[in-house]
Amino acid sequence: MKAYIITIISAALLSVMAEIISPEKWRGYVKIITGFVIICCIFAPLAQFRGSDIFSGFDAGAYVTGNTENLQTEIVYRELEKRINADIEKRLKDEYGISASAKCSLKVSADGEFKGVNEIYIYGARLTDQAVYRLCEVYGIGREGVHNG
Repeated sequence: MKAYIITIISAALLSVMAEIISPEKWRGYVKIITGFVIICCIFAPLAQFRGSDIFSGFDAGAYVTGNTENLQTEIVYRELEKRINADIEKRLKDEYGISASAKCSLKVSADGEFKGVNEIYIYGARLTDQAVYRLCEVYGIGREGVHNG
């Protein structure tokens, strides 16, 4: 925090010095540029979020598969499917000790609005009745929506 405050004060002092030294006809431009530098110094800590792991695991480029009307929505839905699949696998492993891979399909309305999980396919292990019931409860689908393959 101390370094942050020192940076802002230093930028402000340099701004004042640049304004004093600059010729009269350039002062307006110098004020704009130095003002921008001060604003950048103030908002610099926000740029550190970019390096954090908030966006880890989100690989948007992996899902570009052709021309689509709403590519951004498709990318988000594919990422959502991927994360739901991972959650199902983790839930089965943690709660029931079942190691299996999962594949879900999403319910999407005609206007492209996400409505929930449509079906879940489980591969590699046989599910218990309790595990099927739990998946139905968590993802809001009927028993017929869980397929064990």
